[in-house]
Amino acid sequence: MKVKIIPHHNTKPESILKFIFFLICLFQFNTIVNAQEIKSFVSADGTEIFYEDIGEGETIVLLSGGPGLNSSYLKDLYSELQKKYRCIVLHQRGTGESLLKNVNENTVNVSRYIEDINGLYSELGKEELTLVGHSWGGMLSFSYAANQPDKVKKIILLNTGGITDNFFKWFGSNLSMRLYPEDLKLREVQIENKRSSLTAIWPGYFYSRESALKTRPALDYKFNNQLGINPLAAGDWAKRKDDRVQKLNSFKAPVFLITGRQDPVGESVVYEVKDILPQTNYFFIEECGHFPWLEGEEQAKLFYQLFDKSMNSAQ
Repeated sequence: MKVKIIPHHNTKPESILKFIFFLICLFQFNTIVNAQEIKSFVSADGTEIFYEDIGEGETIVLLSGGPGLNSSYLKDLYSELQKKYRCIVLHQRGTGESLLKNVNENTVNVSRYIEDINGLYSELGKEELTLVGHSWGGMLSFSYAANQPDKVKKIILLNTGGITDNFFKWFGSNLSMRLYPEDLKLREVQIENKRSSLTAIWPGYFYSRESALKTRPALDYKFNNQLGINPLAAGDWAKRKDDRVQKLNSFKAPVFLITGRQDPVGESVVYEVKDILPQTNYFFIEECGHFPWLEGEEQAKLFYQLFDKSMNSAQ
């Protein structure tokens, strides 16, 4: 954009300063807008899949939890990571901008998710992917690595679920036992209103209830998620566990796992991953639940140090 300044004998110094300030603000605004781009591609089944492209540096692909949870809850995480890395934040099908015309077994299954990541792989120039999966995003990383091992450079798992569905047996009760009556009441209201119940059960994911309540107001209550994603995706994923385990036995790329010691998912998930993928390097953060970067200042500091260590390590 070219700006032509026409001199005028009545122009005051303060007016010139205001104009210069305006140009500086305009430049900063354009810089912010250009730093975060929302792009899209058409997946194998014709669904338009969106993703955010943020920051500069080595490319990492962030896969959010759920299944069926909008990646917006990871905003604090990738806002920090984008200072060092190019963050590709995938809007998984049925969430964010990647909305489906129909939600059913044909549109929501593990094969479709794999096709979507394959589409992203092509979008990014067909270079091996560094997958960073949180919770369900870690479980999805296992499925992708099992089926497309040659396209994966490294996996960094953040408070992941397991390779099998064994943790389903205790995860719900571990989470619920941390909830207060007011949380359960809010959950009922949100379910009745057909809204995400994440804000209600949020404290169950934390070691510190104070930290949970402090961060809960920042959650986006709308989330822009489609109903029905979770049971379809989780159900299909569970059915494929034997095939997934068998294929992962031959997966050799580096795997790193960072988790909170008090994550309701449970410690046994870590040892299951280590057993099936012996190359896994794992790290526990003490007094920490499912969201290390939000749990507290000390936990967040250690979390980012461990993340950088995982990124910089070849094995």
